[in-house]
Amino acid sequence: MKLNSPIVKFTLGLFGFFIILWFLRNTDPPKPTSPPRLEVHGQTMGTTYKVVLSDPGTDLPLEQIKQEIDQRLAGINQVMSTYIQDSELSKFNQSDSTEWLTVSSELLQLIQRAQAISLATEGAFDITIGPAVNLWQFGPQASNEKRGLPSEDAIERVRKRIGYQHLHVDKEKSALRKDFAELYIDLSAIAKGYAVDEIIALLKQYPIEKGYMVEIGGEIRTEGVRADSSPWKIGIQQPDAAPGTLSETINLSGQAMATSGDYFNFFEVNGVRYSHTIDPSTGRPVTHTLTSSVVITKNCAEADAWATALLVLGPDKAYDIAMKHNLAVMLFDRIDTRISSQQTPAFNQAVVKE
Repeated sequence: MKLNSPIVKFTLGLFGFFIILWFLRNTDPPKPTSPPRLEVHGQTMGTTYKVVLSDPGTDLPLEQIKQEIDQRLAGINQVMSTYIQDSELSKFNQSDSTEWLTVSSELLQLIQRAQAISLATEGAFDITIGPAVNLWQFGPQASNEKRGLPSEDAIERVRKRIGYQHLHVDKEKSALRKDFAELYIDLSAIAKGYAVDEIIALLKQYPIEKGYMVEIGGEIRTEGVRADSSPWKIGIQQPDAAPGTLSETINLSGQAMATSGDYFNFFEVNGVRYSHTIDPSTGRPVTHTLTSSVVITKNCAEADAWATALLVLGPDKAYDIAMKHNLAVMLFDRIDTRISSQQTPAFNQAVVKE
């Protein structure tokens, strides 16, 4: 048989086909390439943190960045924690002095920002709420044991120790003064957001090409875009649903988002829910129907504080003050077992919903 005969040509062609088929089956298929990203996880402020870097590249000192993140968070805790006995804030709280006490510029500046939001919310946000937080066992001495309700006398006593107007700031001296020794500051409603902003500032020192996201205990801020150049997609938790059940997903790039809800931390006595959100005017957990507030701003410290303030105010007052200050806000209201929501016009302008 000649090699150039039709039969030989067909046989060689069929043999070649099976060789190609064998090669395709026994060679790893090309994997789709996706831009690299780096995730850093850890614990801080009694919760967890997560940092995502888009397309970090091979030249970035990633181990150094992780170390610097942990060091910065530890430093913030050492200044602002009420859980650390020798933190700067704890030392101020423990002081019996009503004279001016010099504090770090970091502590002073965050307290100034908190006091400004207290003024804007007519005291709904109040960092002197600490005694009531502790009384209702939501503070550093919180116990997992069955909780009881404080007496009326105890509530009245701590209510008299609350009031942001009793805390004074001297920017020139970098000093704080309290009107009475028992005044106690709790920065938990703004410190996590502040820490997010500080980690964003740290990351800006590095040539990260596309962007990054920082999240601490649910408070989030993003810069740039994701590794695939799409906007950062952030889910909004549906109140009273299982964790991860989202009300909706939004695009959030170059902005911060904070959420406060009565379903995060609460206890029940005789079927009544007592939220960790305390109304400074009463010294008691809030009792209205607003169950969650979501705030979007340019920085996370303010988003964190405003989310708490709105949850204190209740559905109607919260919406009105959000409109007054042109805040991007989403509010969830619980009536019996039904959850409804409303958004300010600024919220719909700030995000693109999925």
